[in-house]
Amino acid sequence: MAPDDLLRGLDADQREAVTCPPTATIVHAGAGSGKTRVLTRRIAWRIADGSAQPERVLAITFTREAAAEMRRRIAALDVGRDSTRATVGTFHAVALGLLRQRLADVHQPMPVVAQHRRQLVEIAAEGSVLAERGADLLAEIDWAHSRVVAPGQYAAAVSREGRWVPGRASIVADVYRRYEALKQRRGVVDLNDLVLRVLDAMRDDPNFAQATRWRFRHLFVDEAQDMNPLQYRLFDALRGGRADIFVVGDPMQAIYGWNGADRRLFDRLPDTIRGVTVIRLGRNYRCTPEIVAAARHVGRGDDAPDVHSARASGPAVVLRGFPDERAEATGIADLLWRRVAGHGEDPWRSCAVLVRTNAQVQPILDALTQADVPVRTQRVSRDIAAAVADATQHASRHALAAWATDALLEDGSEAQRWVAERVQEFLSLDQPGLVDGRTFAAWLRAGAESRPETAEPGVEVLTFHAAKGREWDSVVVAGAEAGLLPHASATGPERLGEETRLAYVALTRAGERLIVTWADTRNGRTAGRSPLLDGLEALAVREPESQASSATPRAAAARAPRPAPSLQDDLRAWRAARATGLRTEPAAVLGEWELERLVRDAPDGPDALAAILGPAVARRLAPDLLPILARHARASGDLSPASAPTASHAAP
Repeated sequence: MAPDDLLRGLDADQREAVTCPPTATIVHAGAGSGKTRVLTRRIAWRIADGSAQPERVLAITFTREAAAEMRRRIAALDVGRDSTRATVGTFHAVALGLLRQRLADVHQPMPVVAQHRRQLVEIAAEGSVLAERGADLLAEIDWAHSRVVAPGQYAAAVSREGRWVPGRASIVADVYRRYEALKQRRGVVDLNDLVLRVLDAMRDDPNFAQATRWRFRHLFVDEAQDMNPLQYRLFDALRGGRADIFVVGDPMQAIYGWNGADRRLFDRLPDTIRGVTVIRLGRNYRCTPEIVAAARHVGRGDDAPDVHSARASGPAVVLRGFPDERAEATGIADLLWRRVAGHGEDPWRSCAVLVRTNAQVQPILDALTQADVPVRTQRVSRDIAAAVADATQHASRHALAAWATDALLEDGSEAQRWVAERVQEFLSLDQPGLVDGRTFAAWLRAGAESRPETAEPGVEVLTFHAAKGREWDSVVVAGAEAGLLPHASATGPERLGEETRLAYVALTRAGERLIVTWADTRNGRTAGRSPLLDGLEALAVREPESQASSATPRAAAARAPRPAPSLQDDLRAWRAARATGLRTEPAAVLGEWELERLVRDAPDGPDALAAILGPAVARRLAPDLLPILARHARASGDLSPASAPTASHAAP
C-alpha cells in the first residue's frame, strides 16, 4: 500500500497523528476515535516512508487479543513483506523474550515460571486466618508487584492508597513475604519477576541495555493509561531518554486502578518527556450524538473530554427503572424485543447487556433465555481460529515457543490455552526442517482432534471491564444503581473517579441504541438509580413502567411494523458481518468517515468507489459494496436495473 493510501478515510486530527515527525508524540484518543487505526497506520506510515525499520519497531499493548489484532492490521496494510517483522506484544511477552535472549547470550538457563500460583499462595497462607482466600491474596500480591511494593512496604502502601484488603494488612504482608520466600526455595518466578529481571539486567549491564535500545529504536505503546508503575519502568528503560516514541491513551478509559494501574503516569508524560507533541482525537465515530452526550454527562465528575460524535443523530437513550432485580432481568428481555429486535436482519449479532459484577450475569441470562432472546454463550471455534492465525505469524521455533509460553502463563482465553498446548505438543515432536507458525498450522489442520463448535450468534452478557475494547450497535447497561455504580467498595476520590470512568466506558460501547436500567431494591436491600445518572433525563427518554409488557414480547415485536433498512443500515450490517468473520473491529473493515461518504455520494461504479476508498481497498470490497449501493439506488429510482453495477464490474 502506498503512503498516500494509508491516509484515506482519516480525518485531519488522525492524519496529523499518522504523519507527524518521528519525535516524542502522545495521542489522547477518546472512545470511538479510531485509536487502533491511527496507531497501526502510524507504524505502517513510518515503515513506508523509510523513517522506521520494521525489525526495529516495538509496539506494546496490554492483552494478547489486542496484540494479535494489531499484527493483523499491520499485515493487512501491506506496506512490504518486512512489515511483519515488527515486534508486537504485551509487556510480559516483551519481557519474556528479552530475558530469554539475555540468558541465552550469557549461557544461563531460563527460570521456571510458576503455572500454579494459587497453590503456592495457599501454601504460604497455611495457618493464617486468610488461608481460604487464595484468589484474594494472589490479587493483593499482584497489585503489590505492579506497584513495586515489597512485603515490608505493603501495609503502609495500602493505607496510603485507601485500598480495601481481604483482611488485616499485616497478615496479607506476612503471606506475601512467605510467598516470595517459597518461590525462591522452589526456584520459580512469576510474570512480574520477568519484568523485574529485565530491568535489573538493563541497570547492571550497560551493554545489554544499549543493545536492547538499538534493537527497538521505534517504540509504540497502546492503552498507555493502563500502565502500572512496574510497566512504566520497563517503558522508560526501553526508551532510554530517546524521542522516537508514540504513545496512545485515553484517561477516561483508565479503569484498572484496582489492579495496580496508575493513570497519573500517562497524565504526567507531557511534563516528563522533553519536547513532546500532544495530539487529541476528539471525534467519536462509533456512537451517535445522543450516546456521546449521555456518556459525557455521566463522566462529568471526572473531567469528561471534549469529544463529539461524527455520526448522524440516532434514537434517544432510554432510561428504565424496575422494582427489583428479577423485574429488571425480565424487563431487559422485553426492552430488547421491543427496541432492538426490529432493527436489521440479525440484530442480536451486535447486541450486549453490560453489568458491573459477575453476580448479575446469570439472572439476566436466564431471563433472556426464558423470553426466547438468543444468547451467545461461547465463541470457542472462532477464537481458536484467531489464536491459530496469531501463532501462524511467528516465523521461527523460538518465536513460536515464546508465544505458547506467554499464552499459557497469561490469563488468556480457553481457546488460546488450547492452541498453546497444541503448539507445545507440536514442538515436542522435534520435526526436522523449518519449524514455524505456518508448519504448525499445517500440522494442526492435518490432525484429527475435534474442536468445540461455535454457538449461534446472540446477545452477549458480560461485565463492564470485560466489555472494554468492544463495541455493539445496541447495548443495555444494567444495574446502574447505588451500590453497584459506583460500587459499594469504592471509597475515596480516586476509586470513585474510576467508577465514573467505568460508567463512561460502559455507555460508549453502544453505537446506535443505548438502554440504561436499574432496580429500586436488590437482594432485599434498597438500591435505586445511580447518582451518576442525576440529570440525565434532559438528554434521554424515561420509559414509563406501564409500557413494559410481560406477555409474549416476541409476538408483540413480530406484529410491529419494521421499516425498510436504509443504505446506512445495510452498510453497517454488512460491515459488522464482515468484521465478525475476520475477527476484527468494524472500523478496521471500513472507517466511519468512509461509510458516511458512501451514504452521501452513493458511488455507482468501481472508479467512483475507488475515489472514496482508494484503488486497493475498492478492488477488495467492490464485489460486496456495489450490489448494496445499486439495490438502494434502484429503490430510490436513481438507477435502472439494466445499468446497475454488479460484482463483475469490480475494479480490476
